[in-house]
Amino acid sequence: MISTFLFLLGELLGAVRTKSGTILIAVVLLIFSFLALFSSFFLLGTPVEEENGPVLAPQEIMAYLSPRLAPGEVEELYSKIREWKDVQRINYLFTQELQEDQAGGIFLIRTTSPSAVAPLLETLGSIEGIVGVVSASKSQSTLSLSTPVRIGLLIGLAVSAVASVLAARYGFRELLRSFAEEIRLMHLSGTAERMIQTPIIALGILCGLVASLLLIVAAYLFHFFAVSHPEAVLRTASGLVEPGRVLTVSLLSLLLGLVMGGLIGVLGASLTGSREFQTYS
Repeated sequence: MISTFLFLLGELLGAVRTKSGTILIAVVLLIFSFLALFSSFFLLGTPVEEENGPVLAPQEIMAYLSPRLAPGEVEELYSKIREWKDVQRINYLFTQELQEDQAGGIFLIRTTSPSAVAPLLETLGSIEGIVGVVSASKSQSTLSLSTPVRIGLLIGLAVSAVASVLAARYGFRELLRSFAEEIRLMHLSGTAERMIQTPIIALGILCGLVASLLLIVAAYLFHFFAVSHPEAVLRTASGLVEPGRVLTVSLLSLLLGLVMGGLIGVLGASLTGSREFQTYS
């Protein structure tokens, strides 16, 4: 049974020609587009801030300075913090840059790893001259997308889904025409329809799997960029800096890609019952 399935699948792949192959590649790209738009719902947007708190990456800390600190004291504190082994980068910001109401400056500190945030928060909070410290809160796991963006993504999802189905139907018909003689012979020999259709469904699942893997690779490439340059994505795609969110989206996309591939495979397999592939000439 398995050997027959693998043989038929190999023969089906061998029947791929330039035209049908190009269309199937287009199907993979359309499924990838669908998955990318689906993932955008979870990765794009800005965090919903609790009590108007700041938007921070998981490895970032904001330290609010007392307005009574002299410039020399601020510089001395800046140099001291910069030398700490768990501090990767420190920047001085004016509160006006972040539209904060309170006076005094702000140290934006990036740690070497998320695990270093908690001990640094405790240390910074005990320093005289620092009146408050904050880090990324759990509330930032909820992202906010504007209504026009949501509508655009929904339209894109619908268009890519319909285009995937139409392209898949056309592509599988072209492929099966190259395999038509073999299908007719199998019908004449009494081969069960299920045996003929299973490799076609498997080819559809394979298309969905390839599209899903492309999406996962792209998601993690963007994730690594976001972690390295959080300031570039925090206001547009904050979800990319969260490894747990990226992993969840990748697994959901893999599942959705396999489901879509299976559906277009069933659509292609249904063509074998048409008159074109039943009558031997």
